[in-house]
Amino acid sequence: MAMKKKAKPAAHKAAKKAPAKKAPARKAPAKHAAKSARAGGHDYTTYSGKFTVRLPRSLHQALVSRAEKEGVSLNLFVTNALSRNVAGGGKK
Repeated sequence: MAMKKKAKPAAHKAAKKAPAKKAPARKAPAKHAAKSARAGGHDYTTYSGKFTVRLPRSLHQALVSRAEKEGVSLNLFVTNALSRNVAGGGKK
């Protein structure tokens, strides 16, 4: 014997969600710039240590290849490269 699905109450069909309103676009505050200017830029507690960067797929592939060649994770390779070239005052 086949079981029939119960019909949903008519009130349920009538209750539709109202379209979501778009929030006005807001500019993100420059919190890092303001805080790093204060206290000589040494307030590291305001930074999470994480950020997302978008880059070309070819560069991503090259970074992964170099990290594998050196036997380190991509994270460690990029961290070392940035440290050498930015924080360490790399040669120009």
